Amino acid sequence: MDLDVITKYSALHAKPGGLILQYGTAGFRTKAEHLDHVMFRMGLLAVLRSKQTKSTIGVMVTASHNPEEDNGVKLVDPLGEMLAPSWEEHATCLANAEEQDMQRVLIGIIEKEAVNLQQDAFVVIGRDTRPSSEKLSHSVIDGVTILRGQFHDYGLLTTPQLHYMVYCRNTSGQYGKATIEGMEMKSNERCCSFDGDADRIVYYYRDADGHFHLIDGDKIATLISSFLKELLLEIGENLNIGVVQTAYANGSSTRYLEEVMKVPVYCTKTGVKHLHHKAQEFDIGIYFEANGHGTVLFSKVAEMKIKQLAKELEDNKRKVAKMLENIIDLFNQAAGDAISDMLVTEAILALKGLTIQQWDALYTDLPNRQLKVKVADRQVINTTDAERQAVTPPGLQEAINGLVKKYRLSRAFVRPSGTEDVVRVYAEADSQESADSLAHEVSLAVFQLAGGVGERPQPGF
Repeated sequence: MDLDVITKYSALHAKPGGLILQYGTAGFRTKAEHLDHVMFRMGLLAVLRSKQTKSTIGVMVTASHNPEEDNGVKLVDPLGEMLAPSWEEHATCLANAEEQDMQRVLIGIIEKEAVNLQQDAFVVIGRDTRPSSEKLSHSVIDGVTILRGQFHDYGLLTTPQLHYMVYCRNTSGQYGKATIEGMEMKSNERCCSFDGDADRIVYYYRDADGHFHLIDGDKIATLISSFLKELLLEIGENLNIGVVQTAYANGSSTRYLEEVMKVPVYCTKTGVKHLHHKAQEFDIGIYFEANGHGTVLFSKVAEMKIKQLAKELEDNKRKVAKMLENIIDLFNQAAGDAISDMLVTEAILALKGLTIQQWDALYTDLPNRQLKVKVADRQVINTTDAERQAVTPPGLQEAINGLVKKYRLSRAFVRPSGTEDVVRVYAEADSQESADSLAHEVSLAVFQLAGGVGERPQPGF
């Protein structure tokens, strides 16, 4: 170990004078601008810990739920657990050492822990999505390489993933395979995913030719509404069913529901609150955004009627009414709930004996494209008809109408972003090439008529 080289490189990651930090349960956390020296030194410490335990050690650059301007770092011990308390003390001492004391503190750790400096060391590194995390990860790597440790930088990673990777590597794969691929999708195998807070769900599969198929909220709504309508027909009950969509729903889903299933479809502004309120107007209101956020609402009248039929009807009709009664309890009518929606979907697929391919084949989505155009002020765009028609600026909707006429099975709309000065563009048509072309032409119209800024929208995606 060349202490002079360490001192030299430490000066490039200089500690702010007087800054004192404590290694806690979540490691070190403070403003990102004050953490460069900490990251470098935790790279050093990770190598020493790796040499001492003869194991892979993890370093995670993250501040979890802290504000964006913060960041942090914590070390992961050999079996994926938190750093040992005695080494938390070493981490605190090393992080707080003034530059002139660095050599003394390092030597103290090495001697106290009987670290064999000839032992190989390996460190795995992960980081979160904060703007500061990538740069700080490089500071960790500097510390690792100065002590001649080997490393693997996984880049963006969840904290539990890094803990898992460390555990797998140190048990020679007995605990699991040290990979971030999650699972291997087998041909035609049904898969589903939730978003981070589990209020959205999408299904998907890869076909025999390796092509990926996404089954979104539109197809979930279609499956559920067709199932509920079939049950109502079997018991001869004519409750009022309505499906609520937004302008982003694929046109093929709307046509299938209205023309094949004979279920009325209504369109609202984007946002679950708008869909939910509209769905409350029906005996059975079904709503899903294309992103998989949705549920089914049953009016009190509908619930009472179905419960009554489950008691009064006989034989098979009674079983059907009971099935309806049970499925009411399976939905979370307070809000979109991915777990609840998954259970409903799985139950329907099992009862109907449908494969995911058969479900996917109910209708074919029209190719579509979404773009956004930077504008000086998004408030120049005002819409009506559930955001499908632009009222202002003058001439924009007329321009969109003219462009739509050029393509088969096409439609397009624009709406202002709710969070930034951009206008969102949606277009669909009978082919992907046409959808792409229509989206680009509409983007140009928005740029010209709605105060576009920066570079003009360019063709090609």
